[in-house]
Amino acid sequence: MNIIHLSDLHIGRSNNTENVSRLVEWILDHADQHQAQVVVVTGDLTDDGAEWQLQRAAELLDPLEAAGYRVFTVPGNHDYGPFGITESQQSVENFQKYLGGGVEYPHLEVVESTGFVLLDSMQGEVRSIEFIGAEGQLGKEQRQKLDQLLDSLAENSAVDQVVILLHHHPFDLKKFHEMRDAKRFLKIVRSQEKPRVTALLFGHKHLDFRFNDPEDHKEELYGIDLIYAGGSSVERNREGEMIIPVIDLEALVIERYGVK
Repeated sequence: MNIIHLSDLHIGRSNNTENVSRLVEWILDHADQHQAQVVVVTGDLTDDGAEWQLQRAAELLDPLEAAGYRVFTVPGNHDYGPFGITESQQSVENFQKYLGGGVEYPHLEVVESTGFVLLDSMQGEVRSIEFIGAEGQLGKEQRQKLDQLLDSLAENSAVDQVVILLHHHPFDLKKFHEMRDAKRFLKIVRSQEKPRVTALLFGHKHLDFRFNDPEDHKEELYGIDLIYAGGSSVERNREGEMIIPVIDLEALVIERYGVK
């Protein structure tokens, strides 16, 4: 199965509405090239969680679902309030209204034989009184439910692969950006034998990076076939291109396509 990984769209900032529209247009026009069935967006779809931004994000993604793609979104810190550090319960509710489908996290979606586990890495942060930078936190309740869910999926013969989606980085690459309970989370997803988790996908730091460096091989360390941080899909590189990563879950490779 091929999946497209988008992240950190920040709709409401600058000309990102037009950029997202162009990304969606490319996906629709190049189906034979990318051959993806699923599009995932790992948080920060909006810039400050305003209702109009969340509604606009849903409108921009609607053509993908209309064309038959399965589209899965998880919330980021900017989706829950201004500046990414001020959580608003109204924004939490509006995210579910326009993008989340009213689900509880962790949430499971199965496409063919692949299970997609959606997490809210802001859930513990919203319920906490500690606000430092743009850190996130799953919280104890969500971690416990995730552990139980992965156990059940490991015994489910109808599910061959498991993909986990969240917004915040579980590895410390930038101060105040690592998820607060990252170590507890990684203990749950880590496997010494056949991995319960095939792919771990996230965003947040606007850094496109796969964690398979020979000197710090986190994929090998945690027993996960593919660990990937998506960059901000609306940011352009030196060639003026936005990048759409297409992940092949069978071959475990990432093909990056440039979009003008």
